[in-house]
Amino acid sequence: MISTFPLRFLVSRVPVTSSCLFSNEATSSNSLADKKNDEIQKASGKSKVLEKAKVGIFGSSTVPINTNFPNPKGVVGYDPDFSAKELLAELPKTRRTQGALLAGELKEAFQNISIEKPELLEDIGFVRHNEARVEYRFDTQERLDLWKTGCDSDWKEGFSKCTLTNSDHGSAIFSGNISTRVLKDGRVERAGWASMKLEDRKSFNRKKFFSKWRNFSHLLLKVRGDGRSYKLMLHSPLSMDFTWGDSFSHPLHTHGGPYWQYERIPFSKFFHTVAGRIQDRQYRVNLEDTSSLGIVLMDRIDGDFRLEIDYIGVYNDTTHVEDFAYETYTLPVFNTHGF
Repeated sequence: MISTFPLRFLVSRVPVTSSCLFSNEATSSNSLADKKNDEIQKASGKSKVLEKAKVGIFGSSTVPINTNFPNPKGVVGYDPDFSAKELLAELPKTRRTQGALLAGELKEAFQNISIEKPELLEDIGFVRHNEARVEYRFDTQERLDLWKTGCDSDWKEGFSKCTLTNSDHGSAIFSGNISTRVLKDGRVERAGWASMKLEDRKSFNRKKFFSKWRNFSHLLLKVRGDGRSYKLMLHSPLSMDFTWGDSFSHPLHTHGGPYWQYERIPFSKFFHTVAGRIQDRQYRVNLEDTSSLGIVLMDRIDGDFRLEIDYIGVYNDTTHVEDFAYETYTLPVFNTHGF
């Protein structure tokens, strides 16, 4: 009896002591977990600073310009989180702005009623050799507002920055900083891009196409760069979702220094890309389907950049007879691209 008493005493006491010990450890672990959750919530609250602002039903959107994917529906200004209440509040503003654009279009159409159609005359060969036409200037704020900028930091995918401002002599300065540092979020694999893109549209968000350029042979630019290589992109997204990323690209090599350079790039040299990636199946750009123009910097070089643009236009060289500069393939009738 004497030998068993201490054993019963110890057995009866051990569970109580161990349970108290475990409860203290659980309490401390719970407090640490609560502390971590608070830190995570604070961090997530800070990350909302870079979230995309909502836009109106016909407003412009800050799309990732290098890929030309505005949203899942491919509609500029579409926001799936746009509530019915916000939509109704936006209608008066939309009616005023889009109505003014429509009135301007009708006024311009009636003023230009004539038997002589410039496009018809150009189609039958009235565009002369060495003729140039300036399409876009940057000498006013209204013209500058037609262009939107975007970079990886706007979409929480990097640390690059970019701006588009007016200079003192009426040109546009596209500048900023490229950073290839990758976010440690387990999702982004590469970073370091910035771009500017034309968002010139008709009333009620209708596209403006470059069909008037079809009788010109070259894209004309007057720029002054920093020695870096940019990329010109002619965006041609169609109505089907698998064409939303279609564009035609060509490099823009700048000289650097204080002097202007006049770049004449043949439309036959633009190659087909989808979401910025070169495709195996190549064909010539169709200006009838092209609705926007962009300039992108993604040369994988960290540091500041600066590109000054005086104007963008088109140029005609009658001696340039090349239709398309790259090799094409004759596909069989039944292929993945259809007939």
